[in-house]
Amino acid sequence: MKGTSSLIVSGILALLGGIAALAFPLPVSLAVTVLAGCVFVASGAFGLWAAFSDRGMPSRGATAFFSLVSLVAGVWMLANPLAGMVSLTLMLGALFLVSGVVRLGLSLATWRGTVMFWLMALSGLISAGLGLFILLRLPEASLVLLGTLVAVELIVMGATLVAMGFALRKSGNP
Repeated sequence: MKGTSSLIVSGILALLGGIAALAFPLPVSLAVTVLAGCVFVASGAFGLWAAFSDRGMPSRGATAFFSLVSLVAGVWMLANPLAGMVSLTLMLGALFLVSGVVRLGLSLATWRGTVMFWLMALSGLISAGLGLFILLRLPEASLVLLGTLVAVELIVMGATLVAMGFALRKSGNP
């Protein structure tokens, strides 16, 4: 299979996955939560192992503490995936809000009077608004938000891969 055909096929698969995730956001949100829980458990376990196996490692206490917190958070998320979804959604809402406010501040402090000002200000307003929307709609937003975000990402990525495959094919690349 040629490279452009592979791009198109992978794009179509991502599009189909995104459409399925959009149709069933709750199971996808649960899957994201379980995956995040597994990552926290693995990260915490390896961090604890590193902290206790290497006596010469700097900041062993801090590494052990944060690794233990990661391990406990992962086990908690795996034991309570619905509560874990709410926690992840809360963190995501806070992240969107803070990053939006920071971009607004940067637009005013750094980019005033340039074309970048409007781009930064608009993206900051959108992110801050999305963050506020998420935070004000908890916990019901947590049931579908993570799955919907995964769906949107898959759809955008799939459309991009399909377009790139056709553009490369049109330009004469195999």
